[in-house]
Amino acid sequence: MASQEILREEPSRGSFINDPKIRGIFFQAVVVIVLVALVWWIAQNVIANLTRLRIASGFGFLNSRAGFDISESAIAYSSDSTYGRAILVGFLNTVIVAVAGIITATLIGFIIGIGRLSHNWLIRKICTVYVEVFRNIPPLLVIFFWYSGVLAVLPPPRESINLPFSSFLNQRGFYFPRAVWGDGSWLILVA
Repeated sequence: MASQEILREEPSRGSFINDPKIRGIFFQAVVVIVLVALVWWIAQNVIANLTRLRIASGFGFLNSRAGFDISESAIAYSSDSTYGRAILVGFLNTVIVAVAGIITATLIGFIIGIGRLSHNWLIRKICTVYVEVFRNIPPLLVIFFWYSGVLAVLPPPRESINLPFSSFLNQRGFYFPRAVWGDGSWLILVA
């Protein structure tokens, strides 16, 4: 039996313009060139305007005196500290609040989760209602509620609510006295 060879004709590619691979590379190169030119033009414009207005740019301001206080800080900070130190204090405060929030949320979630598995009908229902209510409320709405419903109705600092043990409650928070240890404070522990 004779075998026939089937000859396949290669489809003609035609012009390289019709090749999708080459077209894709070309258009990507054009977009990159346009973006680089746009960024270069913006940078030149900013540099020219800053020079014309005699405005210094860069990170030299981080070594300048900040001139403001931050009430809570994990490291030593005063109004004589630099802007760089203020940014570091802000970063550390953010980390502390985030870690405290994560731990608190984990504990509340664990307790509520265990409560939903409880055999006690009342505890199970309270935990279920808590989960269903807070699951369906956007966090931003909860923040607005706490601000407008709780903090905004508190008095301003000059009209603080006096609580026992020389504590005060106002729009800025809850304030209470603490011991300030100084020279000779160890004598209190000895006495």
